[in-house]
Amino acid sequence: MDYPKEPVQPTKQTQPVEKKSQAKLLYAAGGVLVFFVIFLGGFWLLQEKSSRIVESEQPFVVVLPIYDIPPNRPLTAGFVDKMEDLGYKEGVDILYKRYGYISPGPEGIERLHGIYRTYIEEGVDLIHSLEYGDTNVALQETKAAGKPIPIVAGDLINPVDLGLAESWQSSGNNLTGIAETRPEVIERALELFTTIVPNIRKIGVGTQGIMAPGEPAASYLKTLREETGKLGIELVEYTTDVPPGPGHKEEVIRILQNIQEGEIDAWVHIPGHFFANQQAFEHQMTVRLKIPDMLPAIELDDNGEVVAQGEAVGLFTYGPDFYEKGQQLAIMADKILRGGTQPSEIPLELPGRYLIMVNLKTAKAIDLAIPSEILEIADLIIE
Repeated sequence: MDYPKEPVQPTKQTQPVEKKSQAKLLYAAGGVLVFFVIFLGGFWLLQEKSSRIVESEQPFVVVLPIYDIPPNRPLTAGFVDKMEDLGYKEGVDILYKRYGYISPGPEGIERLHGIYRTYIEEGVDLIHSLEYGDTNVALQETKAAGKPIPIVAGDLINPVDLGLAESWQSSGNNLTGIAETRPEVIERALELFTTIVPNIRKIGVGTQGIMAPGEPAASYLKTLREETGKLGIELVEYTTDVPPGPGHKEEVIRILQNIQEGEIDAWVHIPGHFFANQQAFEHQMTVRLKIPDMLPAIELDDNGEVVAQGEAVGLFTYGPDFYEKGQQLAIMADKILRGGTQPSEIPLELPGRYLIMVNLKTAKAIDLAIPSEILEIADLIIE
């Protein structure tokens, strides 16, 4: 619509028009500048306030493995170090709940239920578990609470077969992590072990009452029986009916001390035991009998050094690099915490690296020469 125009009034110039002075122009420009500075200041304050709001958000709360031994074993150290690399500063962006070591036996499992139940009630953002036992408890307790808190597990074995996950591609629940399949690993370990000591006919192991029931021991023993059978090697099992508790450690030591020369040609430590230095007593027995012993895993710190030297590592080890597994796990955790990815959307992964370790101190103690082909491929040689 065209609006009618107001009539233009003639301009009366009874006096000449006064021109603005330079001073007035400067005053005007100064006013604009002051306004602009005030505007920028307000914008900066708003941004500063916004950034402080972000910084003041509650940090993520993460439960570290209950089976871990403080301060940090390699798996946990790799996890914590990598999380820091990813921008999670402890005490600022992330808080860790460290409970301390709990035996994986039946009594320990019962304690775990109560511990996880408390953590879930308090409110945590992620649970970093370790093996089958604590992972299974975490799954049970998060389901019972109706709170599918993400769980990342660092040392699972056959997770699909054991019912922890629907498939390797997707767990179908609030779990993901690093996992292995027993047959391939034990087959390779025995291949290397029998190359070091080709005349092995009988391998001794501590089973019922000496190894902790359930996982990880059960699947290891099952696969070891199968693989030694294929090689024509007899598995000699040592057991006890003495329950965990007072007198149990002494009973295990007594059994080991009573093994006589000629009973076995080698010893394999079954993962999952009742007291922390059990493998050291097993190693003392093998040195006494001058036979080789094999451990299922070795732990290196962030400098690539063995966490426990000498007796704790035996003669030979073939297993995953736990520090690197922790780093793998941290990348998964970051996808969940900051990326908003559900654990079921992150496939289970195999360890990125396996290590071959040979202990020449033990070899010397039992008068054994390590073949050159083993020394050439060994990742770590303890001299």
